Parts: sequence; C-alpha cells; structure tokens
Amino acid sequence: MEAPAPAPAPELTPLTTITTSKPIPRFPGGFLQGNLSEFRHQRLKLFRDLKETCGEIGTIRLGPVSTHVVTSGSIAHTLLHGHANDVNGGPLVKTFTPLVGERSLVLLHGPQHRKQRKLLAPSFQREQLAHFTQTMVRYTLDAIDGWRDGQTFDVHDEMARLTMRIIGKTLFDVDYRHETTELIGAMGQALEHIEYLTSSLVRIPLSWPTPRNKRVREALHTIDTTFREMIRQRRVDHAQRKDMLSSLVRVRDEEGQPIGEDQLHDDLMTIYSGHESTALSLGWTWYLLARHPEVLARVRQEVDTVLGGRPPAFEDLPHLRYTLQVIKESLRLYPVIFMLARAPTKDLEVAGYRLPKGQMVLMPPYIIHRDEKFFPDPERFDPDRFQPEREKQLPRYAYFPFGAGPHTCIGNHFALMEKQLIVATMVQRLNVTLVDGQELAPEVLTVTLRPSHLKMRVEYRKDTAVSRVA
Repeated sequence: MEAPAPAPAPELTPLTTITTSKPIPRFPGGFLQGNLSEFRHQRLKLFRDLKETCGEIGTIRLGPVSTHVVTSGSIAHTLLHGHANDVNGGPLVKTFTPLVGERSLVLLHGPQHRKQRKLLAPSFQREQLAHFTQTMVRYTLDAIDGWRDGQTFDVHDEMARLTMRIIGKTLFDVDYRHETTELIGAMGQALEHIEYLTSSLVRIPLSWPTPRNKRVREALHTIDTTFREMIRQRRVDHAQRKDMLSSLVRVRDEEGQPIGEDQLHDDLMTIYSGHESTALSLGWTWYLLARHPEVLARVRQEVDTVLGGRPPAFEDLPHLRYTLQVIKESLRLYPVIFMLARAPTKDLEVAGYRLPKGQMVLMPPYIIHRDEKFFPDPERFDPDRFQPEREKQLPRYAYFPFGAGPHTCIGNHFALMEKQLIVATMVQRLNVTLVDGQELAPEVLTVTLRPSHLKMRVEYRKDTAVSRVA
C-alpha cells in the first residue's frame, strides 16, 4: 500500500506584502450627532479631551462624517510636509472659496500651487518688505494720536482698524482711514458665513434669497468690487508705485504672461484676509503683556534702549529680540490659525496609521504647541522659550503657527515684522492695562482664535520723551 502523497505546502505571503496598521482610537460621542455639538461650541475642549483620551491621534464623528484629529506634531509635520503632494485642503478648506476664490493659494495644490507661489514669493521676501516699515510705524502713531489718555476700547476692533489701514496702504497704496468700518463689516460678514459652512451639516445654498444670504452676498460684492477696481487701476499706473499690487502686476511667468485678473483677484483676497489674523494675534499679545507686567517691563526696557526715543525702523528689528520672542510665545499659546485641515488624495499610512482617501484630518497647533516634551509647564507665558539658542533646539514639528510644508503662510515675514513694529511703537509711548472684571475666553471663529470682547485701557507714558517723526 502506497503512502499518501504529502499535502502541498501552503503558499506563504511574502513578508513585504503584509501590512498592518495601528488602530486609531475613537473618541466617544452621541448616537446621532457624534461630536458635532462639541465641535461647534467647545472645539478647544474637544481637542484637549481627545488628546487625553486617545493620545497622538483619534477619530471624532461630525454627524455621519468620521474625522481624524492629530495631536502629535511629528505626525502632523509628516502629513503636511512629507506627504504634501498626497493631500489637499479637503471640504473644510473649500468653505473659504466664497471669500478667497477658487484660485487662492489656500486651495491650490500640486503643480498649480507651486507655480503660483513661485510667482508671488519674491514680493514677500523680508528684504523686499523693508520699505513697508515706515507705513506700519506711521499708521501706528496715527492710531495712538487718536486715543485719549485713559481711554478704554475693544482691542480687536482697534487692531483690526490699524492692520486694515496698513494692508490697504502696503497692498494697494490706498489709505482706508475712512473706509475701514465698511470693509471690516464686510469681512466680518464673510467670515461668519464661512463659520456657518464649517459647522453646519445642512447648508442653505448662498443663491437662496434668505435675509442672511442677502447680507453675505452684499458683503462679498463690496469686497470683490473694491479689489477688481484696484487691479484695473493698477494695470495703468503701476510704474511709479511701490505697493505690493504694483509689483504683482509687473510679474511675468515663464512664458512672459502677466498674472490674469481672476488669479490676481484671488491672490489679493488671500493676502488681504491675513490682516484679520494679524489683528487677532496682536489682541492676544496685548492680553498676555497686560497679564504679565514683568514681561511688559522687559519689552519696554529693550525698546527704550534700542530706540532711544525715536520710532522703530527696519534696521532695528534684529535688535528688538525680546519683543520678537514675546510675539512668538503669544503665537505658541494662542496660534491664530488654531486648526489646520487636510484630506488624503489616496490611501496613506503615516506613523503606522492608515488614513483613507478623502477622510478629513484636523491638526490643531493649539494642542500641539502645548506638548510638555518641548514646552515644559506649557500653559506658562515664557518668552525666553524663544531665545535664539533655545529655539534652534526645537524640532520643526513642535511649533508651526504659520503652517508647515509647501502651504506655509507666504506672508509670515510680513506678519512678524508688522507685529514687532506695532508692539514696539505702542510700548514706547503707552501703558496698556486690562479693564477689571473681565472673564476672557478664547472664541473660535472658523479656524481662527480671537480674544472675546477684550477691553483694555491706554495711558500715555510720562517717563519717556519720544519723537513723532516716522
């Protein structure tokens, strides 16, 4: 009797084809809405609780839509930088389309983004921005001259008026001293519409004739009309002007073609909307300085020593180091863009986690900037964290208030320079204090973070002699 033939050996799957992904923890939520209510009304708390419960990454549910939230700087940086060509802004970023247009750098990706950013980049080099410093200082002095000794005001409102005048002059060579109220209102209406798109499951189309939609359309029309008129005017008289629009009108691509009107319109809207972020950031800086008089005293000592009573100039910026550290630390604690969003354009594996194509991934710098490994006692306001030698030791992914990768904010040098000059000019002339009895809480608007109704008092310094010439 013959022995039975041996069973065929089982086929072995090659080791290189075996893929295992770490499970992404799910954050608990309601049966129907999931975490939508917390996302709408307590977004920062939701992110903090998720980090505590899930660790470096977790999944929330916004109604029927599952969304990953990354609280690890390393994973966020890998996604934003290492996989920059494999992600786009996703549905959250697309909600900005009514304001910034479809051709905005915020929305472009891949070759289109690289081409347009290359055309815009020379206008945003730090050295190219030097001739704007006088405008920034002069308009800050104008604002100070308009305040009464002992006056109280809403910090965001005043900083928004100031930064709008500055961006109007530097971008368009136009002084918006009298038009700021209308433009601030139009921009505010547009941003409220984006917040509505961001946090609503069912969205009423903008074309429907509701009272709210009518207000939004009027606001967008005001902004659009203003910008297109500026572009057409500058096509004619750009030769003798030094504003940013004039330099962009002169730009030519590799084929020798100028930037088209629609593309230029969307680029300008993206740049212009940055004034709101600068105003919000300045609000947080003044709040922190008022809460920490010892830090304010160090800033004042530096400003008085470096400037000797004259207004600041571009050449002074490298010597106002502690002032810049204060601004960077305020951006760590209160990053104005507190939440970044991306969606993979294909299935990805990042740090061992599988991120499916099209599923939104949120990355909140507000949480990532509070990593105790890099920022001990993270809630403490300590500008010395950004002493040059200490800042160099930080991993790139530990701190990114202006984003990371190819979509890093193109206006980051402009914003830092503007804030440094405004703070130095105001500290040189004013004492700034908080109005008593305020309960301040960060207020979330779309992806920005604002100090809610922050009231401050300004008093002119009596202990210094200063020059008005800027």
